[in-house]
Amino acid sequence: MDATSGIVYLTEDQAACGFYRFLPRKRGKLAAGGRLQMLSVKGRPNFNTTKEQRAGVALPVIWVDINDPDPASVERDEMAVYNQGIALGGATFSRLEGCLYGNGKIYFTSTSGGDKHLGQVWEYVPSGKDQGFLKLLVEPTDPSILNMPDNLCLTPRGNLLICEDNGVANYLKVLNPRGELFDFAKNIFDGFETREFAGVTFSPDFKTLFVNIQVPGLTLAIWGPWQSL
Repeated sequence: MDATSGIVYLTEDQAACGFYRFLPRKRGKLAAGGRLQMLSVKGRPNFNTTKEQRAGVALPVIWVDINDPDPASVERDEMAVYNQGIALGGATFSRLEGCLYGNGKIYFTSTSGGDKHLGQVWEYVPSGKDQGFLKLLVEPTDPSILNMPDNLCLTPRGNLLICEDNGVANYLKVLNPRGELFDFAKNIFDGFETREFAGVTFSPDFKTLFVNIQVPGLTLAIWGPWQSL
């Protein structure tokens, strides 16, 4: 959730999917209803973010209304909401998962986006009421750099800490504001080395980092100091 506006941002884990926001009628009371919208790149309807993208390019965006966010057809067609947005010019992503608000921006991951299908990390910066800018922060060309990013959080210094989910070798990676990536930790849990990291987050006082190994179902607590991360 955007702490300034109260707008809630949502991702969906589908091969082709949209990036959404929910504008509640009453701030902090989501059950009271509101509007669901899908991101669209301004002047470029049905923009495909999954290929031929360049890091650092700021794309102006608008938002299109999803008129029926809970259609009856969704029980047999899981693309029913996405297709509404596409009909109005919405942009396509691939397997959107982790989503985070911080520093006045929204960060989110596309687990299998990009020309090499190794994933992408995106940043959305709101601008005014109904617009903003979308920017690709990183798209790896080699799996040793980043391989299928998933959940993410901000470190005390404002870097992104990113979980991998690739079924081969999973790391926690650090992405700094210059677009540089570093290894932080590797899953070496005996018998489950190929299982994904998930749910990475800091305690409110930033003294403890929590992260899960999804299978067999472990939560790890890691203590700092974190001043240099």
